[in-house]
Amino acid sequence: MCPEAKRSQDAQLYVDQLRQVDQSIGHAYTLSQAFLALVRERRGDALVAWRTEAAASGIEALARFAQSLQEELAAVKAGLTLPWSNGPVEGHVNRLKLLKRQGYGRADVGLLR
Repeated sequence: MCPEAKRSQDAQLYVDQLRQVDQSIGHAYTLSQAFLALVRERRGDALVAWRTEAAASGIEALARFAQSLQEELAAVKAGLTLPWSNGPVEGHVNRLKLLKRQGYGRADVGLLR
């Protein structure tokens, strides 16, 4: 999943060998790297073309993923193109849930005394 520039030489050699062994693995690798580039570079305009190619790839897992993207295409496209994010809100929710989990079992009778 990491970019080629950040991979160790051994990891890159392993990926290259896998791609040579089976053509479908190579195609899946190419499609997954293209999708990661879409997400990292926030290119929502290219999502429809990627989804079409993934659905026609013949790889069942990617075709199912492409279909699930089609069902929520407007939301996914908005997430890849609009500048707004709910990340700060999710961070606060996560912090509150952590505090709540830490409090379990502490509010007993001994604490009230």
